[in-house]
Amino acid sequence: MLRTLFLLFAAMLLLPACSLSEKKVEQVDARINATREIGLNCFPRDKDRCAVPSPLLELGRQAQHDGRHRLTLVEYGEDALKLRIHMIRAARRTVELQNFILRGDDTGVLILNEMLEAARRGVKVRLLLDQMFSFSDVEYLVRLTMAHSNFEIRFYNPSFYKAKMANHDWINGMACCFRRVNQRMHNKLLVTDDLVGLVGGRNIADRYFDFDTNYNFKDRDVAVFGNTVPEMRESFDWFWNGPKTIPVQHLRDVAAELLETDDLVRLGPFEAAPRLLPILDLVNDPQLMARLFVEPAYTVKRLEYFSDAPRKHSVEETLPQEDTTGELYDVLISARHSVIIQSPYMVLSKRVRDLVANLRLKNPFIELIFSTNSLASTDADTVYANTHRHKKRYVDGLRFQMYEFKPYPGDAPEFFPRWAQLMEEKKQGVESKSVVSGDNSVIPMPAPRVGLHSKSFVVDGKVAMIGSHNFDPRSEGFNTENGLIIYDEVFARKLEELIRRDIEPQNSWIVAMKPKGEQKETALADVPKTIPQFKPWSYGSTSVYELAPGKEPRVPSSPDFYEHYYSVGAFPEVVRTRRQATVIFLSSFFFFLEPIL
Repeated sequence: MLRTLFLLFAAMLLLPACSLSEKKVEQVDARINATREIGLNCFPRDKDRCAVPSPLLELGRQAQHDGRHRLTLVEYGEDALKLRIHMIRAARRTVELQNFILRGDDTGVLILNEMLEAARRGVKVRLLLDQMFSFSDVEYLVRLTMAHSNFEIRFYNPSFYKAKMANHDWINGMACCFRRVNQRMHNKLLVTDDLVGLVGGRNIADRYFDFDTNYNFKDRDVAVFGNTVPEMRESFDWFWNGPKTIPVQHLRDVAAELLETDDLVRLGPFEAAPRLLPILDLVNDPQLMARLFVEPAYTVKRLEYFSDAPRKHSVEETLPQEDTTGELYDVLISARHSVIIQSPYMVLSKRVRDLVANLRLKNPFIELIFSTNSLASTDADTVYANTHRHKKRYVDGLRFQMYEFKPYPGDAPEFFPRWAQLMEEKKQGVESKSVVSGDNSVIPMPAPRVGLHSKSFVVDGKVAMIGSHNFDPRSEGFNTENGLIIYDEVFARKLEELIRRDIEPQNSWIVAMKPKGEQKETALADVPKTIPQFKPWSYGSTSVYELAPGKEPRVPSSPDFYEHYYSVGAFPEVVRTRRQATVIFLSSFFFFLEPIL
């Protein structure tokens, strides 16, 4: 016991004070400056010709000249990867990439090497990653830091000033300095030459770009052209220069590798995975890029970019001008007819519940729709446990139409244009690196399981939001977030159309109260009166419903709802009993974790 207390006390002392000494920093920087590549494979006067021709950059210049806001929705994962590669290859001056996660799988390593190639032709490239879930290979990070003087990589909020955390580091960090360790940078941002920006929900990994044969996300980005782009780059600078952001070579384990290794190994020649090669040819085609991202661009009336402050801690501690959650909720509270939200996790804070209650009070018949994951489609069972815990509150108390995405939606071949290729790759045994693959605890299928990851809302068919904000307590109080609020009816209606398709019966189940005679009470019904948060196994009042063959869709408030739908239980298509039991156990006894999930 005394030893444990001593270790925790030591961790409390070390966490804020274990950065490199000034002398070590000087030694590391000297070693880096002496070993980094500085040569260019493109003469400075030819830099523009070395970049690929880009109609996207031309649109960005034109939009800034005209003072217009132009936007393109990016729904398909493979297109999202093409766009990122093209933006990097088209850069003449600068590339800034900010992300919560960058995995060392096929697409992640491809993006890293595309950024290095841009640096080698003279582009200033900056990569900013959150430390917790990105790749942490110390030797690889050393090689990246030596790769080129035009390429810089920094980590946000690295615990104990390390790139690679051991299990005991996480335990000590959470025990001694919970809020500091738990506060993460959830932003997603890519900016090229201050002319084209990209925001949305996607991280950098195979499963965000439709290349994971085990599990893929249905996600959403929006490309931005116009005067908002420099503002997006300024928010990147805010984080890049923030006090929680550390150059990777100044992390203790990376610095040790740099200083203690005599013969540092450089990055070898890069070869993209064979299945990615067709994309690398397509992204250089200006006509294809114009057809995919320029021709579909919307001209919108008004656009606001939002980003949390790099030092965000909690709603209560944040200054009003830094409360981007407040900005989003101000838009939501203005609703008169409808609010349609899509988020991978439905864990509504008291702040959101009060907001929805106020909307109901002002307009009892307002349409409230929430599109989220089922247990079968989610990537986060722990978070889903809190969703399951509050289903009655959401569908009966707040009267949300709550839709849960299916792991194998009927429209999957249209949602994922690589669907047939993914099935063939899965059959051949292709698997993504850096991600644990398993049976997913769902009905085995020849195709990968899928889940929602997009974070969007539409208010009254007039105002839309697309970004990284999950509408949960983590996004409110711990993670930094960013995104766009778009005031344009045409754009908002298109986004609403996309979300409404996701909740169609072939793609989502609907959650509803059971008929009165089928609702069950817990055997411990008296316990919640004395311990309000303690509700063990009191989940018998709701169920997940499937549309019956030949019937028309209905909302749960319709008097003939149960004539059109049949119950498929609480966890449809989840075949492992242990997974279901875990969700019930967590939702019953670990309610106190809700603010951080």
